[in-house]
Amino acid sequence: MPLTPVHYRIIDHPAAWTNWSLGGIEALRVELRGEPFAAIDDLLERIRRMPTQAVTCKDFDHPALNRLLAHLFAEIQHGRGAVIVGGLTRQRYSDAELERIYWGFCTHWGIAAAQSAFGDRLGRVKNTPVGPQNPTDRRYRSDEELRPHTDSFEIAGYFCLQKAVAGGASEIVSAMALHNEILRTRPDLLPPLYRGFAYSSSEAANSDRPLTMGAVPLFSYVGGQLSCRYVRSQMERAARKLGTPMPDDLIEALDYFDSLSSREDLAVRFMLEPGEMYLVNNFTTLHARTSFIDGPRRKRQLLRMWLEVPGGRRVMPEYTWQANSYKRIGALRAS
Repeated sequence: MPLTPVHYRIIDHPAAWTNWSLGGIEALRVELRGEPFAAIDDLLERIRRMPTQAVTCKDFDHPALNRLLAHLFAEIQHGRGAVIVGGLTRQRYSDAELERIYWGFCTHWGIAAAQSAFGDRLGRVKNTPVGPQNPTDRRYRSDEELRPHTDSFEIAGYFCLQKAVAGGASEIVSAMALHNEILRTRPDLLPPLYRGFAYSSSEAANSDRPLTMGAVPLFSYVGGQLSCRYVRSQMERAARKLGTPMPDDLIEALDYFDSLSSREDLAVRFMLEPGEMYLVNNFTTLHARTSFIDGPRRKRQLLRMWLEVPGGRRVMPEYTWQANSYKRIGALRAS
């Protein structure tokens, strides 16, 4: 597809932030104080006999909290595309209560989606060796570095229960800012990024649908909005499945994209403390993680949720291929 002037315009939008334009990570932080805690305590009492994943938005409804949750959702969807929420602590709440609070918050932002072959809607991000609990060797369940990427559903959220002994810092970067920087410095690399390549996930690799039907562009425009989808490891897996290497111009473009995505002036890095969460819009923001080291008594554990957003951002069908495969897994598990 030939690119048009639309593809070569600088994006002026709150989600096109850089670390320097924000002035640091604190610009993305929202701290819970005062009134929300009374509302949370009231809600915990109200749902204490309910299984966590049976709680709905109606069950977790409180006028002293709803406005804040609506503000956070608006920031994720229409603002900067990322928020960090602090104020909850393990001194005030047990791990089980924190899990319920996190689930309750997320019911206001979308529908919890399956995120692995187990159909789990509340994932646990911790180092899990390949075996019955990690049969497809998902990288998020290792202690390895995760390079900047996007996840399968519109919103991804991470809640910290415990830090590692060392490492495990988070990183986020605006896909729109990366597009702007490529346009400024290497516009010749935009065409292969808009062309993209096929994808194959670890779960799909040995199924009857191992590959996407066609190429998945890294960047795309739908309804006048730029969106991004990027998991390089899945493109490389697809190339191995096809027996066809990725084109040289795409490899050069991906290498440049990767080099920009961790640049100090563009990306923000932070360490989630226990009780803190961060959420991103996967179509506008990439996220990453450094490698980490666990100790014998202190092991890193985050709770992960993927949220489908009814009526959310309009994107091309290729961007929802993997989300639809996880939805099939969830439906089979529920049946």
